[in-house]
Amino acid sequence: MTIDTEIDEISTEDRDESRFRALESRALKGTYFIVAFYGMALGLRFIGSIIMTRLFAPEFFGLMTLLTTIIVGLALFSHIGLEDSVIQNPRGDDEPFINTAWTIQVLRGVGLWLIMVILAWPVARFYDPRLLWLLPVVGFGAVIGGFSSPGLLSLSRHLGVARLSALELTSQFVLYGVSIVWAYFDRTIWALVVGRLASELVRTLLSYQLVRQGIRPRFVLEHEAVRALVKFGRWILIGTALTFLANQSDRLILPKLLPKSTAFQMLGVYGIAFALSDLPRQIISMFSSRVGFPFISKFAHQPRPQFRKVLIKYRTMVLAAGAFLLTFTICVGDVFILHVYKKPYHGAAWMIAIFGLGLWHTLLYSTISPAIMSLQKAHYNALANLLYFVSLLVLLPLGYRYWGILGAVAAVAISDLPMYIVNVYASYQQGLGMLRQDCFMTMFFIGTLAAGFAIRHAFGLGFPFPGIPHF
Repeated sequence: MTIDTEIDEISTEDRDESRFRALESRALKGTYFIVAFYGMALGLRFIGSIIMTRLFAPEFFGLMTLLTTIIVGLALFSHIGLEDSVIQNPRGDDEPFINTAWTIQVLRGVGLWLIMVILAWPVARFYDPRLLWLLPVVGFGAVIGGFSSPGLLSLSRHLGVARLSALELTSQFVLYGVSIVWAYFDRTIWALVVGRLASELVRTLLSYQLVRQGIRPRFVLEHEAVRALVKFGRWILIGTALTFLANQSDRLILPKLLPKSTAFQMLGVYGIAFALSDLPRQIISMFSSRVGFPFISKFAHQPRPQFRKVLIKYRTMVLAAGAFLLTFTICVGDVFILHVYKKPYHGAAWMIAIFGLGLWHTLLYSTISPAIMSLQKAHYNALANLLYFVSLLVLLPLGYRYWGILGAVAAVAISDLPMYIVNVYASYQQGLGMLRQDCFMTMFFIGTLAAGFAIRHAFGLGFPFPGIPHF
């Protein structure tokens, strides 16, 4: 080996290290924004939830939970991962490529709304007559959102977390603000409907203000770009369709299992409990999609040992934070429900702890999947979600049949365990084995949880399962 060759190798290593440091600094800055954003979003959600539960009966929340589930389901059944495609594709900064993705985004939004109009009648016949007009009206938000700036796709590629977080926070503020003001004059479900549409409209309009220097939107369908988007997105499409069936089908199944007279009231309480307990997972998921995936994707080309080293460092920090967040949610959630919410919602108290316990393995696989996705192995995600859906489809009716609502909640909490198993297997197959780290971090979580229970006991609160049904 010549001296020049050695110098070139050293220079390459220095460049890689410098690049890593620069990306790590940007990812760390993005993390600060995620923490700050979710801190504010969490406060806004708590305040908005408290006010709105005092304005509306649980039935309205149950109806909106079902409606949202249907709309999200249709969206996921047509999702081809446009944002993910732009993030990982070498042409992700080319204007024709981004505008092609934007054109598909617009067409998808319009198509989704037309499907909702067609499905409104059979859905209303199956669940509730009010969905005949609610589904098309609320579903028009898909058309509005489809026209959001193409610059948002590019912003995600370059870790533009601050502006994306500000956009999401503003849209949430509009959602709660408009709903609460409308409800002050008219406490009907229209308040929730108008709030949702106003939020989507403001988000779309502001998207153009946040990325003024971005890509100018034009309707383009470049052949090569379409082929690349579809090729990458086909497994995303299958995976997200199965994601809906796995993550959302409990809201579709429960109304048919529960007594008809109280189905929507119980679904509303269930929705409140799930939303509050799900906050740690949402924080980790947002971090993974906005920071983790773009960050990790930059190193996917490296040899597996180096890539694994980056992944382990990333997961250690994220899972440690997740352990504390879950412990706080499990140990404080029931106290929050019982002392802040009105009595009709107190049934959510015991559900939060069960949901929270079931989220640990969810956090484990949520921090593995970005690495698998960055290696363009999206078929693992599709398989994982298929097994998740089958598990839920079997466990939820069985749990409700033998243990009532307690069994149903427990079934939902554990039914995504196949997701973790598949992701661990995928990481092993790709030379990124994470099982040893998962065992260590699980012990860490158990330790934080034990400390949380000890603190509760010191304050005379006992275990966080108040009012749990007995059968």
